[in-house]
Amino acid sequence: MLQKALVRLRRYDRCVIAHQGEPKKNSKHQPNRSLDYLLKGKVYIEELPEDIEPIRTLLEKYSGIRARDVDEHIHLIRDRLWEIYPYVCIGHFRFLSLKFTLDPRYRIALGRLVAPRSDVAFLDVGCCVGQVLRRLAFDGVDSTRLYGTDLEPRFLDAGYDLFKDRDRFGATFVAGDMLRHDGTDDRDEELEALDGKMSIIHATSFFHLFTWENQVRAARRMVRFLNPDDPEVMIFGRQVGTTTPGERASVRGSKRFLHNAESWQDLWDEVGRLTGTSWRTEIDDIEEASVPAYDGADGTLRRTRFGVFRV
Repeated sequence: MLQKALVRLRRYDRCVIAHQGEPKKNSKHQPNRSLDYLLKGKVYIEELPEDIEPIRTLLEKYSGIRARDVDEHIHLIRDRLWEIYPYVCIGHFRFLSLKFTLDPRYRIALGRLVAPRSDVAFLDVGCCVGQVLRRLAFDGVDSTRLYGTDLEPRFLDAGYDLFKDRDRFGATFVAGDMLRHDGTDDRDEELEALDGKMSIIHATSFFHLFTWENQVRAARRMVRFLNPDDPEVMIFGRQVGTTTPGERASVRGSKRFLHNAESWQDLWDEVGRLTGTSWRTEIDDIEEASVPAYDGADGTLRRTRFGVFRV
């Protein structure tokens, strides 16, 4: 096992070095990685996490993968995603977490989506391989009313191979940049096709990646996605929060703004002023393991769930 891991790490180090030598178009959104981090087990791990069982079940029952083949299938897809870009969430299998189903707001969203004669549309922002959308489909939602967007189109394509549903999953995926929209010279026209259609938006591990200014930009983009005639629109998800809100540098050197309940409401008050809308927010801590040190934990960080509602 150790020899296999070292072979993978050496291969991925070549990938990282090559990537750093040839910056991609979207590299401003992406972190830098080094073999030092990998060898310390901080970014890339071999052993599947303890909470992997829900995705195992989904891959068996939704995708039809034999139980004895599931773990190898997960490793193969994870390694393919890692070759695309070595995010921590990829190296630690966190992109496969189905803990979003424990959020009461997920149950609210699911109830609206499966209601008789429902025309509610759902968008997952930063959807990675589309695991949230596949779980919704497994839970009985008409997949033609499901949408996903991610900056990296290869993640979207890998999702079809992970879940083995390329010929039967009716969701719409759009590769796009949430920070490019009207008011800029390089707005993302692909995303504009989704404007005004959504009743529910999900965004996990998304806002905490950005500065306050870029969070406002992304939130304004989400407002444009929402159906202006639906009084029950909702945005919800998970993110890293803090007891002391403010901008801080991550271990990768990038700046990001982390929130408590008051600053989160302040952000959406600013979004409301800029968009002529009004929003009520909720935020609550999640009772689970603390934020790992490689995420820049300093004792004030919390895993949180949030909801945003139009008023």
